[in-house]
Amino acid sequence: MTTTHSLINQLIQLQELIVANMQKRVSQPNARLDELNKSISALSADLPQQVKSHFNRLLQKHPEAIVPIANDLCSGCGMAMAKSLVQAVHKADSMHRCPNCARYLYYPEQLVAREKVSRSYGEARKTGISRFTSPELMMVKLEGETGEEVLAEMCNCMAKEGFVEDGEHLLDLALQREAIISTAVDNGLAFPHVRGVEGGGLSMAVGISKKGVKFGGPGRTLTRIFFFVVIPTATSAFYLKLIAGLARTFREKEARDMLLEANTDEELWKALIKTTKKTFN
Repeated sequence: MTTTHSLINQLIQLQELIVANMQKRVSQPNARLDELNKSISALSADLPQQVKSHFNRLLQKHPEAIVPIANDLCSGCGMAMAKSLVQAVHKADSMHRCPNCARYLYYPEQLVAREKVSRSYGEARKTGISRFTSPELMMVKLEGETGEEVLAEMCNCMAKEGFVEDGEHLLDLALQREAIISTAVDNGLAFPHVRGVEGGGLSMAVGISKKGVKFGGPGRTLTRIFFFVVIPTATSAFYLKLIAGLARTFREKEARDMLLEANTDEELWKALIKTTKKTFN
């Protein structure tokens, strides 16, 4: 018999596969998604029919159908939850929904608490790609020789600069996401990310590996440019637009070369601003 905990984990994993499918479609329009679609079908096959039907209906309205409670709020719609509901979700004896948006709720074991991005670079209105990243999150000389080492460097940078509270936990979440399906795409790009991280806006670190690392399994070219994104639930829909814009921009070799030729973090920041100026107004 399926326990509530295992059902919640199954829905979270299924949701990750569905979002991965969407991400692949926007970053690689011609990608073959047969295996991914098979995995989605297999994982959803043994869901209880009532849960499956409601889950699918939710996905027609929202990017996410199951969301964490954060600070006693539904992280999907922001509604404050009654203490009794928070306690019931934490106990997980049965499935619970948000009274407002009807999304399924779960209580995460640990949240990566985020500070507001404005802490680092003022309250002035930001434009373009600077709405989602900052000079402090540029890493022009990634030293890692494996995908895990590269992700650890980027997570540590985000923690050091105050964009996340726990870099090690963020790394664990990023590796769990990569285990579902690689975020590497063509042209030596990768879009590792962690979703459902509450407490701030969408934030992105950019890292360059001059020599490249194996990040997408056998047969894929080495990955040299990493866009690591931390995504609150409320910004999940926009995240796909961000990935689509970055993938479209850096399909062009000239744009990729501008990032790869940067020798300092400051040069990388300037190159990122210049190459994405037309994509993100």
